[in-house]
Amino acid sequence: MAEQPEGGATELQGVPGRPGVDVWPRLASDVLGDFEIFRVRRDRVRSPRTGAVLERHVLEVPDWVNVVPVTRDGRIVLVEQFRHGTRAVTIELPAGIVEPGEDPCVAGLRELEEETGYRAAAGRLLGFVEPNPALQDNRSAVVLAEGCVPDGRAAPDEGEDVRVRVVEPATVRELIARGVIRHAITIAAWYRYELWAAGLG
Repeated sequence: MAEQPEGGATELQGVPGRPGVDVWPRLASDVLGDFEIFRVRRDRVRSPRTGAVLERHVLEVPDWVNVVPVTRDGRIVLVEQFRHGTRAVTIELPAGIVEPGEDPCVAGLRELEEETGYRAAAGRLLGFVEPNPALQDNRSAVVLAEGCVPDGRAAPDEGEDVRVRVVEPATVRELIARGVIRHAITIAAWYRYELWAAGLG
């Protein structure tokens, strides 16, 4: 889980508006439930603006990694799989959990090989996104894996049924534009990659 500040004001340079918003002090916390892949935490917090003491609920979730795998001929490795939350088949970038203390690049290359059977010699960390800061405390790393080659050693988890799709970058853009790729973190990771490719990230 990402470290979160506990005090002080945030400043967004170059963003017009009133002075930075203060971080809400956390007065107390307790865990309401532990569900293996996330915990539900209840915080008592104080509004810096009104002084009101309120309850807020947070999902404590492990950090994640999303991988942008680029093959030696410049194509992109995607995965197609069933997602239980939406009860739908999705097309996504390979992704997984970052273990506590683990380098996101190491985690990303491991997940890439396990899900797709593709490997890369090294990963490049492009940055992080926060999946849902209103409710979750985690962040998701975006890792670029260049020069990916198939090694035939895919080892999906028992609960996974993954199909690998290797497509041109233009096809990824088209699938996003058409609403075929709808996974928010995949789209965010792809945008982070596009910024990097344009020399902006």
